[in-house]
Amino acid sequence: MNMALPVPASAGNPIPFETRVARGFCWALFIGLWGKLAVSVMLTQPVIDAEGESSLNRLADMVLLAVLFSGLLTYADAILQRAPLVLVAVPLGMASFMTTEVLTGHNFTTAIFEYLKIVTPVLMSVVLMRLFEREPELVLRLLRATLGLVWVAVVGGLVLLPPSLNRGGELFWPVYFASLHTTSYLIVVCAGLSLYLYEAGHLGRRLLIALALFSVLLVFYGWGVRTSMVAAVAFGAVYLVQASRMAPLAFFVLTAVGLALAFVPLLFGLIHLPSWDEMVELSSGRVSMWLQKIDILANSNLLEWLFGHGEGSDWIVSEVWWWSAKDSHNDFIRLLNQQGLLGLGGVLLVLAVWARIFPPGVAAPLLAALVASTAFSNGIMFRPQASLLMPLALVAAADAWQRRQARSAAP
Repeated sequence: MNMALPVPASAGNPIPFETRVARGFCWALFIGLWGKLAVSVMLTQPVIDAEGESSLNRLADMVLLAVLFSGLLTYADAILQRAPLVLVAVPLGMASFMTTEVLTGHNFTTAIFEYLKIVTPVLMSVVLMRLFEREPELVLRLLRATLGLVWVAVVGGLVLLPPSLNRGGELFWPVYFASLHTTSYLIVVCAGLSLYLYEAGHLGRRLLIALALFSVLLVFYGWGVRTSMVAAVAFGAVYLVQASRMAPLAFFVLTAVGLALAFVPLLFGLIHLPSWDEMVELSSGRVSMWLQKIDILANSNLLEWLFGHGEGSDWIVSEVWWWSAKDSHNDFIRLLNQQGLLGLGGVLLVLAVWARIFPPGVAAPLLAALVASTAFSNGIMFRPQASLLMPLALVAAADAWQRRQARSAAP
């Protein structure tokens, strides 16, 4: 008979210090993000206490940036090995923006704030990928929690907030996150996050279908923001092209057939071609504004072409938007006008480096949505509440890609 006494179960090995640090950064990063999202309801229009609301929003920015820069320093060795170009592209872009302000209006604070809007999601992606390598389960759990919190806020806004917060009382559904445009962009990004979580097996099919249908209803009907529709179509088109080898050929054939079919009624005058005034009205004044900005650039000297006219110079009163100053409603034109070729080139370099953080092609659909919205209006890139969710969706996309690779490599 074995007379050995039972050994008490071990309390478990102590958690290594590196693991505790990684988990602490995960929670700090997501809590900072949740704080940024939570206070964004105070930025909806009309504003009651602009100074107080702006202070809370800036405080949320500072907390998130503090966590990000701490993470960059903590994982500097891994970042230098995996994403060294980020540490080159981001300072180069900042140097270009600052040089422009030295040469023009000295609006350093505004220029830094605008540049941080662009690069914060990139830096967040770098840190989040390093955390995902160390604590994948925790990161995925926090991704799902963030998706749930976003939808709670969206539904809460629809139920509790008045439509008068949007566009001076026009008949659009109410929003929680800062503005009608920002919220609709955010939902497009969240749709991508939901899709990739489903592909990786972290979200059920029924829930995905429900979220997708509700997103389409909100973006294409309830909020009616055309730029969000363009972003959603860009994401879907690139995603489908990647998903099917025959998609590029099918797209080419459909385009050729469509142009051929359109040529016949055009030849016989059965299609009404819009006049210039109708084109301006259809574009909500964008076409007219873009031509004015082209005229400004055409009359610029070499130094202005290289470094731009300075932060804020893109805002002008136009023939169409005569009641107040407006920007180009195309962030690439705005960057070219304000920061010149060097500033715009720096931003494009940052976007290219951003895509290289992830496996080949993974970032393409989401960055296509960002670029399309940016080219069509004040898009995702300059809307922090939406752009800060891009890293989450990209990490989910990378996880789905890794799982597909593992399945295809399995015997």
